[in-house]
Amino acid sequence: MATISVSMIVRNEEDVIARAISCANRFADEVIVADTGSTDNTVAVARSLGAKVYYFDWCDDFSAARNFSFSKAGCDYVMWMDADDVIDDENIDKILSLKADFGDADIYYMKYATAFDKEGNPTFEYWRERVFRRSLGECWTDPVHEVFFAAGSRKFCNVTLRHEKLHASPPRRNLDIYLSFISSGKPLSPRQKFYFANELYYNNLFSLAESAYEEFLSSDGMTENKVQACINMSRISSSKEDYASALSRLVRALGYGTPSSELCVALGNVYLALNDTDTAIFWYNAAIRPLPENTLAFVDVYCYNYYPLVQLGLCHYKKGDLSAAIDSTLRALEYKKDDEIAINNLLYYQSLRPQPI
Repeated sequence: MATISVSMIVRNEEDVIARAISCANRFADEVIVADTGSTDNTVAVARSLGAKVYYFDWCDDFSAARNFSFSKAGCDYVMWMDADDVIDDENIDKILSLKADFGDADIYYMKYATAFDKEGNPTFEYWRERVFRRSLGECWTDPVHEVFFAAGSRKFCNVTLRHEKLHASPPRRNLDIYLSFISSGKPLSPRQKFYFANELYYNNLFSLAESAYEEFLSSDGMTENKVQACINMSRISSSKEDYASALSRLVRALGYGTPSSELCVALGNVYLALNDTDTAIFWYNAAIRPLPENTLAFVDVYCYNYYPLVQLGLCHYKKGDLSAAIDSTLRALEYKKDDEIAINNLLYYQSLRPQPI
């Protein structure tokens, strides 16, 4: 059976690191912790749980820290985790089963759930390269939103890790790292251009974000990222109530191939804002489908079921079809049973139905 090292880079994570290491200890042959300057009890907690702790001088480069931590691993494969990651019993069992099969690929992908509803169900997830043959070397690149760039055979595994943060990251941390990187004269790769534009967008620097997205769209970046760029630019236009521009940006995304549910929902929202309920209904219906498998795109889970159904209820209400509005909203509640918006909509639609004499 192949052996596996779990690698973490951490700083001031005393509130969560025991949770992560305890998960890793159930399947890993060693746990490597690269501390980047903790001033709390992170290091002591990690050592108490058997982790091998090394010190890394932080240099505003996550990939450099990842490569350092990987360089300390001694097992056949290396798996990265963040200090605030959690793996439940079911997925730990899956990893233990996979260990027996490690060797049929160089890089293994696992699903990463990063946002959740109040019941703990994932609402946002995506596939990440997670486990690597150690002989590939230290191949992390990009200072922020780092990626492992190496040739090798790849395999998608039915395993999910949960990123359960207790504390938000500093809002401008990633953006400031990018700005420092750019000011040093280093060019951005197409992938970095996309994530830099995202950081501008998240920080509400919309004009700068639009320019950065346009620069990315003119590059040879990933198609999935180009679709997301168009969606984000459309949202900027919609925030200004410039729905003509919002629509043209989404139509541009249609040129990249079969529309995702996220794109269909975005189109439905714009047409609904334009009071074209029939076209909005078309796009919301197009969004309802099973979750995609083995995609490299970000997956907004509720765009595939709950959200378009809620919006269909609203569209049918606007058209005066209360039965269809109620039916769509009831279907939405099958995916998010305690949602206040859907429940309140349902009660309102039901209150408008003629009462029997």
